[in-house]
Amino acid sequence: MPDRLKCLAVNTATKVLSLALVEGEKVIHFYETAETRDQGNLLLGHIQSGLKKSNIGFADLDVLAVVTGPGSFTGIRIGLATMRGIALAADKPLIGLSSFDMFATRGADAINIIAVESWREELYFAVMDEEGHPLIACSNETPEIFLQRLRRELPGDHPIRLSGDAAGTLATLLPEAALADKEANAINLAHLALHRFRNGGVFSKPTPYYLREADVTISSKPARSLKAQE
Repeated sequence: MPDRLKCLAVNTATKVLSLALVEGEKVIHFYETAETRDQGNLLLGHIQSGLKKSNIGFADLDVLAVVTGPGSFTGIRIGLATMRGIALAADKPLIGLSSFDMFATRGADAINIIAVESWREELYFAVMDEEGHPLIACSNETPEIFLQRLRRELPGDHPIRLSGDAAGTLATLLPEAALADKEANAINLAHLALHRFRNGGVFSKPTPYYLREADVTISSKPARSLKAQE
């Protein structure tokens, strides 16, 4: 019997906004754009447009998926808020997967270093084995410091496969490493979510995965009382 499970997956956490509507192994609709400004106003419209073109309603979906980060703080919040709202209104399970999950490669007979853009000097890093299990703690640090830690915590020569939207930055420091064949997107996310859904994964309310503190500067000036401002 063909797999008819349908998943709507959204990624707003990384450099490229993407959403996918997948039925089993079949991609019904895919939208991707490098323009990520004003996501809060545009995302729901993109989702509704994709469902309308596919002649599918929210009630027809079996599961939803969203990237929880790390990546853009604003993008993470927008994606989670939008998909939580849809999940609540449509009474559908929502699966949260990390940017590392989306960009991970499998079966390459090499350790997989995943580098994700942070729009700063530092990048987000994860290191996984061939089965997708973490080998060292995920981090937010400069490529140079990350490589020092990698060699300290994972000594020896290892075949390396690089993936992630910042893999090219790290590749300049690891010329011996192989780059993943293609960028990941919401299609990968949907397939991962459907696999988890079929295997009876436990779903809880997804939460943001930031890996570092938000860029917030607190004023040193004393707060003025409402009465003083009148």
